[in-house]
Amino acid sequence: MKGQDSPLRFAAILGMSLAGSAAVTSLFLGAPVVARYLALVLALLLYPVIRAATVRRAQESGAKGMPLVLPVAMTLVFISAIPYLTSGAAMLLLVLWAGAVAQLALRPASRALDSVQVNGYRGPMVHSVTTSVNRNRVEPSLAGDSAPTPQQPELAEESEDLPDPVSLYLALWRDSFHLSAMPVAAKGALVLVLLSALVAPVAPGLFDALMAPEPQVVEAAKPEKVEPERPRAEAILKMPDSYWLWMTKGALTIRWQGDETAAGQVWDYATAEGDASCAELVFNDDSGYRPYSVDVEADSYFMANFSPMDTQIIIKQLARRGSFTLCGYDFSLKGSTKALKSQSYFEWYLNQ
Repeated sequence: MKGQDSPLRFAAILGMSLAGSAAVTSLFLGAPVVARYLALVLALLLYPVIRAATVRRAQESGAKGMPLVLPVAMTLVFISAIPYLTSGAAMLLLVLWAGAVAQLALRPASRALDSVQVNGYRGPMVHSVTTSVNRNRVEPSLAGDSAPTPQQPELAEESEDLPDPVSLYLALWRDSFHLSAMPVAAKGALVLVLLSALVAPVAPGLFDALMAPEPQVVEAAKPEKVEPERPRAEAILKMPDSYWLWMTKGALTIRWQGDETAAGQVWDYATAEGDASCAELVFNDDSGYRPYSVDVEADSYFMANFSPMDTQIIIKQLARRGSFTLCGYDFSLKGSTKALKSQSYFEWYLNQ
């Protein structure tokens, strides 16, 4: 953690840590519990790198306290929360993370710094082949004079002075956790945070299991007898004398409201049982047509149902005759021709 990081290097390290974690975690979103624990592991593994970059940036800008905590905390929280985020929450958290990083990255340097840097880094890892700015290698020339050749600074890694990556990473871990110097209360808080992080991925399932009501044994209710509903008519036409013509699959039904009568079937052609006055529809020319059933609905509406074989002749009779009787009710056919022609469905039968 020795040295200083430029604003761009600092932001790049935190940004790549976040983007890489999001890419890896997204591969396991189909298994929510696995993705949640993977995000926690990535946050823990990246913590030393994120903290070291933040400390180096703070050493250049002279920042202390909360400005150092915010970038580290926001990055770790963002990485750990990736499996839980919706698109809206992710955008909001991204804005907060960018603000936390920017407030440290954009702080000006607190003092004049050595201009020698490599990839935005200044510090002991930068190894120069020159011992001072004025000491340069002299190359001989044919003219007898010599010209200084400035040397480019290089990282200690290039000169093989840097320890291997594993040792360097472990060193960052040791620098990140000074457990021996932590007070007992801080150690206890750290243990609680780690335990909470381990339980969080499975907490929703455990909570649902605890809150789920105990299964109750319910005796199966006996199925109630449900009467089938009458299918809706394909065409409905209101006639002048307050009755309706219904057409369902080519079968004609004459519907009207009569006197208050108990709901149910009042005539059945197959058994010849019921009200005999409903046995036949009679026109004023004494022609008659038998309905195969007459029913009364709960609101005292009578429904006289005829065979599809009689549909055409009955419609033509309704247009030609002056009246008809059915179930003891008299109906006038005045204006019926005009009414039938106003509905193309019924007019078709008149033209056959």
